[in-house]
Amino acid sequence: MNYERDHFPYNFEKLKLGTSYIVWWYGGILREQSHKSIRVFYQVILREVKKTENELIFGEYITENLPIDPYLTYFNLNHIFQISETHTATINSSITSTVFSLITSFNESNWCIIDVNEQKLINPDIQSFLEAYPLPPDVRDNSKLLQLTLKNNQKLFLNNIDFLAQSYKQVECLMLYPYESPHPSVDTIKNLLIKSRKIPTSDKNWQVFTEFESDCVFLGHLKYDPYTQKVIKKLTNQRIKAWLNTKSGEASSVFYPSIQPWYTDNEVEIKVKGFLCNGNIIGLNILHISDPKGSTIEWYGTTRKIGKASTSIARIVHGELLLNKQLTLPFDD
Repeated sequence: MNYERDHFPYNFEKLKLGTSYIVWWYGGILREQSHKSIRVFYQVILREVKKTENELIFGEYITENLPIDPYLTYFNLNHIFQISETHTATINSSITSTVFSLITSFNESNWCIIDVNEQKLINPDIQSFLEAYPLPPDVRDNSKLLQLTLKNNQKLFLNNIDFLAQSYKQVECLMLYPYESPHPSVDTIKNLLIKSRKIPTSDKNWQVFTEFESDCVFLGHLKYDPYTQKVIKKLTNQRIKAWLNTKSGEASSVFYPSIQPWYTDNEVEIKVKGFLCNGNIIGLNILHISDPKGSTIEWYGTTRKIGKASTSIARIVHGELLLNKQLTLPFDD
């Protein structure tokens, strides 16, 4: 499903028509299992918001569970929306915040996962954050933040679910299936996302088979990069452990994942909307993360790209174009 990013239908269970709500925070991930299917949802923490002449007044916290596909990237923190009589959510404004263009590193020594519950009484950065941006106790005590050290030695704190949404691809698949299985008939992350075909290529090029160019870099690293594979296996094991004892028809526990970078580039550009807090930056909206460096990626899409525009990502080339050139090379006399 493809909706306009500021206007899309959803049957919210707890919201009132014509009332404005702000997207305040993201909670955890949960699944809904029946005898026929499994669906994966993420928690969006909302607050009713009213605008007076001088200020915004926020109401109580409301939690709505939204399907990861397609809504994971649709509700950005600090965005304000209303529900119409047709149950369509319309994003009509957002709270003004500062845009920060930053340089960091995804080297393992440069980041850590902050457990808010463990740090709320001893870490002045987390204490200052919670004073400036209060969270409902159950969400606060389970939330995790990705802490990155910036080039200027400031710290950047990111909501784990926002980092998952903006950095990873094919998230629903990552949250549904095991990484691999000895049984070939079982759907897994490997056999659904890492497709292989025998097409001639340079030994240094990576081949990716997917519909969307925007998925190519992540899927290329998932297929060829041992570090990315290790990260995804770790995430999959977290999820399986959290949901291990859930039976069909039972409500599953809420899974608060620890989301880490899936590559280790030493210089990463990241742009966020957020605010300064205790001398550091709280990033509420991730606007951009630079792609990792690496091998050229041959992208084989679902439609032929011969004669079409070049790709928008420098590392990616249309595999069909390369294959066409190989097939039409003149023979020697």
